[in-house]
Amino acid sequence: MRPLSLKGRVILATTVSMVVFLAFVSVAIIKSYQSATKSTIERNLGSDANELISLLEDTQGTGWLPNELVNPSYNQPLSNNIGLIFDQQGKLIWRSLSSYRYEFKFHPVFYNLNRRFYHEKIEGDGFFVYELSVKLALGDTIKDYTLMTMYQDKDYQRDASQFSTIVLLWMTGGLFLMLLVITWTLRWGFKPLRFLAGELSEMKSGDRGQLSHHYPTEIARITRPLNALLHRERESRERLKNTMGDLAHSLKTPLAAIQASAQSLEVLPDVPKDPLADIIEQAQRMNTTITYQLKRAVVGRQGIAQSRIDPKPMAEKLCRALTKVYAAKDVEMELEVEEGCYFDGDEGDLMEVLGNLLENAFRLCVCQVHVKLAFEGDKKQRQHLLLEVDDDGPGVPEDKRESILQRGVRADSRNPGQGIGLAVVADIVASYHGYLTVGRAEGLGGARFAISLPLGNY
Repeated sequence: MRPLSLKGRVILATTVSMVVFLAFVSVAIIKSYQSATKSTIERNLGSDANELISLLEDTQGTGWLPNELVNPSYNQPLSNNIGLIFDQQGKLIWRSLSSYRYEFKFHPVFYNLNRRFYHEKIEGDGFFVYELSVKLALGDTIKDYTLMTMYQDKDYQRDASQFSTIVLLWMTGGLFLMLLVITWTLRWGFKPLRFLAGELSEMKSGDRGQLSHHYPTEIARITRPLNALLHRERESRERLKNTMGDLAHSLKTPLAAIQASAQSLEVLPDVPKDPLADIIEQAQRMNTTITYQLKRAVVGRQGIAQSRIDPKPMAEKLCRALTKVYAAKDVEMELEVEEGCYFDGDEGDLMEVLGNLLENAFRLCVCQVHVKLAFEGDKKQRQHLLLEVDDDGPGVPEDKRESILQRGVRADSRNPGQGIGLAVVADIVASYHGYLTVGRAEGLGGARFAISLPLGNY
């Protein structure tokens, strides 16, 4: 699973934060609406209870109570408002005309001017109940009464549901609108980074030498030091190249002269043979070490700028040259290159790898060499370049397949060579984060050298 991009992480984090925030705001708004509505209902029911107190006081203790109240909602049979009055024994002594469709089994407790507001279920219907306990002096006596005014909650539930739906719709719409704005803002804000990525790709392919200077301040703090680093890196590579060239010319010529002089003295009859052999051996060893270190010094120093190279012309050129060198063998050469195949890197590195592997194959084969260049893995992604070189020679024993990649180790001591070619190849492959394997060629029966190099991922 691929990790999320920076833009994706910002959008995901923003979305989660906004969803949590808007959910909290939505709940707060809905709860506030419900609380405000309940407070309004409580005030209205309290006002109606006060009317019932006036109704009792107007009777002057006669016991006669009118059926109808000033508030018409209590006088309609199917009204949402209901009024009840209980005496101090808990007996229902009066009820509004709207209450006769229910049977009430309240047993009120007298709280001495206590007020209560709560929600109650009566025969399956929900009611908001305002309960008021009072002491009234009616005539010559003081009596306790419990007054109840109730409001059926069906209108409240409907209105609350509609309000909640409207709030959620507006919040959802607001969320999508804000996400669109944030996405556009991020796209606009990340535009310099996309431009920077494009310039880095151009530098990698060799089409650009340095980054441009038209960047925002925050990104310019990265691009300016990077340009300076690239400049120093190019200068360092150039100095290294010149130094290595100077070193090669300074050391190889005296070493060649020492070797030649020693070999010329070797033919003289009176000169001791053993010291001369030691001198020749040590001079050859020094020459081998210098050659390896010079090649190793430039391996893996490709820098940021890379080129996309077609390996087929290079492979054909090397094969033609080696066919002439080993014309006595009459080598049957087969080159198989997949269409569109390419190499991301330095042309000199590819030449070094192909040259060493092909030279080994031609030198050790009987009469057949097969070279294959193809994409490895998923054809759509094409993430690696596969290079296989097979021959029909004696092959490489399993116990030597690891050691021959080390400096100075050779599998076949009968043929001339210094034993550093495969070590250089291994170093080059490692510098590109690829891998080199040595095995047996299935078709030809000899050795197979297989290299896998990532394309643009090193």
